[in-house]
Amino acid sequence: MTLSALRRRRLAWLALSASLLAGLMALFALWHWELARGERDARQHAATRLNFYASTLNAELSRFQWLPELLARQARVRIALGEQGVPPAATPPVIPSDERDAASAAAPLGSSSDLNQHLRRVARASGAAAIFLTDRDGMTVAASNFDEPDSFVGYRYDYRPYFIDALARGRGEFFAVGNTTGRPGYFVSAPVLGAEGEPLGVMVIKVSLEALEDTWRQAGETVLLADANRIVLLASRRNWKYRALEAIEPQALDSIRAQQQFRGAPLTPLSRELEDGSLVLGDNHELAASEIARLPTAAMGQRYLDESLASGPLGWQLHFLMPLRPLYIQARNVVLVGLAVILGLAMMALWMRERQARLGLIRREAVMMREINERLEERVAQRSRELEATRDELVQAGKLAALGTMAAGIAHELNQPLVGIRTYAASGGKLLARGIASAATRPELTARAAESAASNFTRISELSERLADMIRQLRVFVRPASQQAPVALALAPRIDFALELLAERVTALDLTVEQDRLPRDIIVMGEQVRLEQLLTNLIRNALDALEGEQKAQQADQQSDERAAPRLRLSWQAWPAVASLEGQPGGCLRIEDNGPGIDPALRATLFDPFTTTREVGEGMGMGLFLSYGLARDLGGLLRLADGASVSESVEGSSLAEGSSVSEPAEGSALGGACFELWLRTPASEATLAADGTEQQGSGQQSVT
Repeated sequence: MTLSALRRRRLAWLALSASLLAGLMALFALWHWELARGERDARQHAATRLNFYASTLNAELSRFQWLPELLARQARVRIALGEQGVPPAATPPVIPSDERDAASAAAPLGSSSDLNQHLRRVARASGAAAIFLTDRDGMTVAASNFDEPDSFVGYRYDYRPYFIDALARGRGEFFAVGNTTGRPGYFVSAPVLGAEGEPLGVMVIKVSLEALEDTWRQAGETVLLADANRIVLLASRRNWKYRALEAIEPQALDSIRAQQQFRGAPLTPLSRELEDGSLVLGDNHELAASEIARLPTAAMGQRYLDESLASGPLGWQLHFLMPLRPLYIQARNVVLVGLAVILGLAMMALWMRERQARLGLIRREAVMMREINERLEERVAQRSRELEATRDELVQAGKLAALGTMAAGIAHELNQPLVGIRTYAASGGKLLARGIASAATRPELTARAAESAASNFTRISELSERLADMIRQLRVFVRPASQQAPVALALAPRIDFALELLAERVTALDLTVEQDRLPRDIIVMGEQVRLEQLLTNLIRNALDALEGEQKAQQADQQSDERAAPRLRLSWQAWPAVASLEGQPGGCLRIEDNGPGIDPALRATLFDPFTTTREVGEGMGMGLFLSYGLARDLGGLLRLADGASVSESVEGSSLAEGSSVSEPAEGSALGGACFELWLRTPASEATLAADGTEQQGSGQQSVT
């Protein structure tokens, strides 16, 4: 390896290492940027939600701040406390009875029954959980739940801060779990003062905040309300209540126990706080196994961003916790996208490098190919000279083959008029001989015979003209379609011409020709000579098959019954036919009761030189020429043995929306069935699709 190549390799490795290091640093920076952005957005969202929750909490608490003092000033409350330590003469005047309900109407104002009913009415009207009155010793003398199993009446609450603060400072507030009911609540109190300003007792309002918890829980967010000791008072998850967000000081714990604030709850730590201020739930070794089992699986070991806001009395803090896992997942996804971009750029760089290498290889290969081509040119020139000689031979062979096909077709087409000329000439000779023989005895027959002979000679003249016309139309064999514009032709005369041309063979076979459902006024588009030639070929093909079947039956000595030869011609019209490019048309069916077509010949039936007749009896050009004539007329010729008229042929089918009445399947006579599809003028599209017989239609037999 040369020095320059080794140096280039070292430089390439150095560039690759530098690019890799730069990419890693970019990904690291992208990670921190996305994580900081997500945390910033999360804290903004948390601040917005905290303000909303704080306003809701303050609004709920402010509803009851004025109620204890208002109730403490009422006369019936002071009377109730005065009855226990104040002389009756000092009692205020009796309040009118319309201020009392029906249940306490008979009770004296200020009595226990009257005050209990009054406190119940106030609790229901204000929405407070409970309202109760204690004397100066903390004993409950009246309560709104006086008639319930967990009534406050008769219980002493002198150890509660709301009682102590009300007597000492004129107002008390406290959150605790009720020792009597076991339900948590926020307690607000005010002292009941006598006439001299001395305290007679304390009026206490208990407010339930569980409705706030339900609201937080339905919002699907993690919200906590902690007191000054960071003990959870309310939480969107019930199993987080009465747990500490951090370890509680022993002095504070003793005070809580003395006040019986949480009714003996263990107050175990719920989480631990990290240096960045985030909380980890379920990852504190001070949690007991039973406490950890209570935590939700989704909360175990998760880090939360803690956004807090001071709200409510007594130093409460409202916390909004946001899991950090979604932020890490989002940052990871962004890093993965960045990594994909870097890998894409790296792959593009590798592809460009590989492309340069391939271009160099292509240039080297081009030089080699140029040398190889120069050597091959000499061989190609030699082979070209050999191929030119072979091509000349093939062209000559193709010309001979085309000439043979043309000669066979011309001979086949000229043979039919010649047969007619021979038939009419023989018939005319017989008529003249019959007229000469009867000239002496019956002169009237002589004129009739001469007239008939003249008619035959006229026919011979027409057939001779037809032969001349066919010779002029040798273009049939050298181009696929006629350049003559199609005209409207009556179909029935063309069929009559073909039958008349073949009348001698029809008579010899004793053939019954059925023109079933073939109206006489059918008009098709085409050329007269080509249409007559096509119909003659098809009917002649059927006569050949019937003649062969008749010979086979005569040769079979065991055949007792011989089926009479039959030929049926029928017509079915459609408004539009897909095989005719959507133009109006119809189908002429030519059926016989001959032996049918061998299935092995269906694929090559319309190929030239395909025949089932004996050698020398036919050249196999009839169906080939007929198929071409049908295409020249803008139609289609097909074999329908075992298939319905509407079956598709070479991708053709009836156009959408067309209808067929009583479609025939195959040949009803048991032999071959050819379908000749022909176009009809636009006015003929109104013909009935079911082939309803019109004027001039019917069934006739020619024997």
